[in-house]
Amino acid sequence: MDILLTRKYKYTISDSIDSVRNDFGKITKGRWFDFSNNITGTLNDDNTFKLTHKWTLGYIRGFGGNSFAYLKGNITTEDNKTIINVTLRPNITLTFFFYFISILFLCELFGIKTMLQGPRLQLIFTLLLFVFIIGGLMLMMTNGLRNRFERILQLTRQE
Repeated sequence: MDILLTRKYKYTISDSIDSVRNDFGKITKGRWFDFSNNITGTLNDDNTFKLTHKWTLGYIRGFGGNSFAYLKGNITTEDNKTIINVTLRPNITLTFFFYFISILFLCELFGIKTMLQGPRLQLIFTLLLFVFIIGGLMLMMTNGLRNRFERILQLTRQE
């Protein structure tokens, strides 16, 4: 995991690359009203893909896209096996707010003056609550997307 909370995974499958591309059809060709698999995305001709939640709590307006989590990757072959390399990341806007509120929390905790006004103890607990809410939301959405991806394609993680 890096500073932007990006995680990388690698999956090895003994099927052919065409079989894996067909399995991606379950994700990319799903109907908009199908609630059984809350995942959608695109698979390009160069075997790269980008997946996200189909239905979510809401959309985020910002410079990081409008979904809570993104799963990007590519499909390659090596020694008669198909390898799926995946990068999973939360929305950049959420990550920015997580760090911003964490810094405000630390400043209030150590007595550094900030732009916030009010009782110090109340500010500390409120900021801590928001840190946990945003952090939990990022974890919930990224892990949910990864788990759906693994379940649909019947993959096991190699960490």
